[in-house]
Amino acid sequence: MILAINMNPAIDKVYAVDDFKVGEVFRPRDMTATAGGKGLNVARVACLLGEQVIATGLAGGSTGRFIEEEVKKQGIDSQFVPIQGESRICINIMDEKNVTSTEILEPGPTISEEECEAFLNKYQKLLEKCDVVTASGSLPKGVPEDFYRNLISLANEKGKKFILDTSGKYFEEGINEKPYMIKPNKDEVSKVIKESLSHMDDYIKAVKTFQAQGIMLPVISLGKNGCIAALEDGIYHFTTPQVKVINTVGSGDSFVAGCAVGLSQGRNFIDVIKLGMACGTANTQFFKTGMVSKELVDKFFAMIEYEKIEGI
Repeated sequence: MILAINMNPAIDKVYAVDDFKVGEVFRPRDMTATAGGKGLNVARVACLLGEQVIATGLAGGSTGRFIEEEVKKQGIDSQFVPIQGESRICINIMDEKNVTSTEILEPGPTISEEECEAFLNKYQKLLEKCDVVTASGSLPKGVPEDFYRNLISLANEKGKKFILDTSGKYFEEGINEKPYMIKPNKDEVSKVIKESLSHMDDYIKAVKTFQAQGIMLPVISLGKNGCIAALEDGIYHFTTPQVKVINTVGSGDSFVAGCAVGLSQGRNFIDVIKLGMACGTANTQFFKTGMVSKELVDKFFAMIEYEKIEGI
C-alpha cells in the first residue's frame, strides 16, 4: 500500500493554446481539469499501475470537495483532512506548436495550528496501513518548514520507506531526517550544498554525499539526460529513449510513482529506477497531467538504459 501526501492539492487546469502570447485573447482548442498537485499525480499514476493507494493532505471549500470527489472516482482512497480555507486552482497553458508551457500557480490557503495537528493525528493512523510514503511539492502557508521532517521521523520509527520530492527549505529540513529516497534536480541540489553542478563528477559527488548521510536511495534528476542514482554497489546513470513529447508536466511525479510502486513490490533498486523512468517517459505521451498507461510503461521499461559509472 502506498500513502501519497499532497498538503496543498489543487484543481489542475491545462489549456492547449497555439501561438500563446501575453496580452491577447485566446480560445483553447482543448482543456482538462483534474484533481492535481504533485502528490495526487503520484497517487493517480500508482493507481493506474494497479497499486492500492491512499491520498491524504489538506482540502477545503468547493475546490476541495471537487478534488476529493475526483480522487475517489479514480479508485484512490481519499483521506484528506478538512480545512476552513479554499483549496487552490493551478493553470498550465500548453503551446504545443512552440513547445512552451506557462504555469500560473495559486498559493493556496493558510493553515491553522489546529489543522496541522489534525493532519498529524490522521497521518499516524494511515502509516499503519502502508509500506511506502511519498511526500511531494510545497507546503501551504501556516505549515512549518520542518513539517516534512516530522513526517519522515514518524515514518522511520515505523519502518516505512519515505520518498521526499520537494525543494528549498522543505528539502533542506527533510534530508536531515534521512528519508529513504530523494529525487532533486541539479538546481535544487546546488542550493543545498552551496555549489554549482555542471559535470558528471559533480553529480557523482553529490549523490555519494547524500548516501553517506544515510539516505538509502539518492537520485538526481537530469531532465532529458536521465538521472544519476547511488545504489548499493555504485553510482549509476540511467537514460530514457528519445520520444516526441506532448506534455512534460507531471513527469517528475510519475517518476516518483513508479519508484514507489517498485519499492512497494520489493523490486531491486535498478528496476525501481527503471520503473520510475518508464513512468516519467510514458507521462510525456499524454496531454493530461500525471497520466500513464500500463502498456506504455511496460514498453518504455524495456527501453531504459543504464550503466555503472563508479563502483563502491
